[in-house]
Formats: sequence, structure tokens, C-alpha cells
Amino acid sequence: MPQSASPHDHFFKAAFTRPDTTVELLRQALPEEVIATLDLGSVKPTKASFIDPRLRGHYSDLLFEAACADGAPTLIYLLVEHKSHPEHWVALDLLRYAIEAWRHWRKGPGRGEKRLPPLVPMVLYHGEERWKAPQEFADLVAGPEPLTRYRPRFRFELLDLSTVADDRLPAGAVSRAAFLALKYIHRPEMRERVREIVACLRAMDEEPGGLEYIRTLLNYLIIAARELEPERLRETVNERYREEHGIMATIAEQWIQEGIQKGIQKGIQQGMQQGMQQGMQQGILKGESTLIERLLSRRFGPLPEWACAHLADATPEQLERWADRLLDAPRLEAVFDDELLFPPNA
Repeated sequence: MPQSASPHDHFFKAAFTRPDTTVELLRQALPEEVIATLDLGSVKPTKASFIDPRLRGHYSDLLFEAACADGAPTLIYLLVEHKSHPEHWVALDLLRYAIEAWRHWRKGPGRGEKRLPPLVPMVLYHGEERWKAPQEFADLVAGPEPLTRYRPRFRFELLDLSTVADDRLPAGAVSRAAFLALKYIHRPEMRERVREIVACLRAMDEEPGGLEYIRTLLNYLIIAARELEPERLRETVNERYREEHGIMATIAEQWIQEGIQKGIQKGIQQGMQQGMQQGMQQGILKGESTLIERLLSRRFGPLPEWACAHLADATPEQLERWADRLLDAPRLEAVFDDELLFPPNA
């Protein structure tokens, strides 16, 4: 069953589809010589997404369209890894998504073109551990030196927020709140950093869409920050908005409570999804086991207790192997893996 968008994905899309935050992200992640080739005022997100719905809890993505300084089109593909630990195979996933992005371009603005536009691949990582996975696809491919010419390099730009000092993060309130929230969402330091994040919120009140952004951010902190207690966030908001006669604090309190309810509902939903998935998997296993049992009985007669016990405790991989063997096995014992328990003359 596909997973609904995670709180990470919802907040990330709300933050990084804003033009100001997008530009700050590119300045943080891309080399200066790449930035110099882009018209940053032309960068705009598309509605395209290439992540498997089942992986929404682990990844988010955004495809941007931009123009080079000479007006030529450029694609910027951003993959965000939300897991606490870096994924070793992310370069393989990123290459697949980049190809899908190029195909998407060929069906739209690039229809009829004979060459693809440049695509700038980026990974934003905000896990607890520092990034150690390969940053170039070629490093995932083995083989002797003469075969290296057939390996695509496909290097991506990495922004590992754990390595970026807070004083190097953007100064603008909206962008800074987004980067601080992502950087510390998995970490115990969120208890201290929440004061600065809430301080940034006050500068957003009068901005277009600012209140909705505050709401999204507060929801994100409540649902996704494991080390932040709702009461601590509530006290910090009340302290920062105290001089405003409690009006904004009252609104924020409602949004905090909304986040708590969403967190509870999400927990219940995840529990139900996991239970349904487990039930479906168990049902499939039971059906496969029963079918193999019937086929074995037709070939070899009534099954002994040991064979029934094997089938009852089998993994999906074992059932698949046994199904492949049951038509050609000369006797029942040869179907199963445990040859030592059932030698040829047993």
C-alpha cells in the first residue's frame, strides 16, 4: 500500500518551492562557477516528482527549470534524503530519477529537440550521521581498468547540513527557519535551536503566505522532531509572542494542538498500514504454502509431519526455491533445503 506524504516531504515542499528559499538552497549547494552560469531569477519548480510512492517516507524530490545566462534551458533535480543515516545506493536512485526527469522534459518543452538540456543533480541530506556514501555513480561499479570507460560518472552535488555551521546558513527569516528545522529535526539540539526558529517566525507574520508557512513549520516540529516536547515548543512560542497580547500566541497554540492531533492520527494510520501490510504478507505466504503443500501431496502422497512443519515456518525465499524444485525432484526430500537432515537414502 503506498504511503502518504511524510511530514518531512510536506514541509520540504512548502519551504523549497518559495523562490527566496530556493535561491538560498542553490547558493548553499552549488559551486560558484555553476551559480554564475544560471539566471537565478528564472528558477522555478515544476510539479513533476519521480519518487516511488512507497519511498515517500525516506525521500523527497523537486525538479526545477532554469535558464542559463545565455537563455538556454537547464534542469536542476534535487533529491532530499530524510533518513537518519546516508543511503549507500543513493547515486543509483538519483541516476534513475534524473533519466526520468529528462524523459519528462522531452515530452514537454523539449519535444522535437535533438539534444537534452544540462541537468544539475543535487542531494540534500539532514540525517544524524555525516555523509559517507559514494557521491559519484562510477564508485558503485566494480571491474578492471579497461572496463572503466563504460561506467557513467554522474557526480552529484551534496549538501550535508550536519557539516554546515549555523552562522553559514541563510540570514533571511523564512530560509533560516527552514534550514534550522531540517538540520536539527533528528537531533537532541532541537530543544535549544527551537528558540531561534520561533524567533524567525515573528518576521513571517506580514509576508504573503507567511501565516500558512508558520502553521506548516509548527506542525512539522510537533510531528517530526523526536527530541522536542510539545510543551517546550508551546512555552517558547508564548514567550516570544507575550508582548503581542497573546493574539498570535493563541493562534500558534491552535496550530500546535493541530500538529499534535496530526501526529496522533499519523501514528494510528501508520500502525494500521503496517498491520494491513503484515496481514497481507501473511495471507500471501499462507496461500503459497497451501498451494505447494497440495502440489507436493499430489506428487508424493500424504506429507509427513516434518514437511508440513517446514511449509508452515517457511520464508518467501524458501517457498520460491521449493516451488522451483517440486516438479523435477525425484523424491520429497530433494525439494527442501535441509539435505543434511534428509540424506539421499532417507
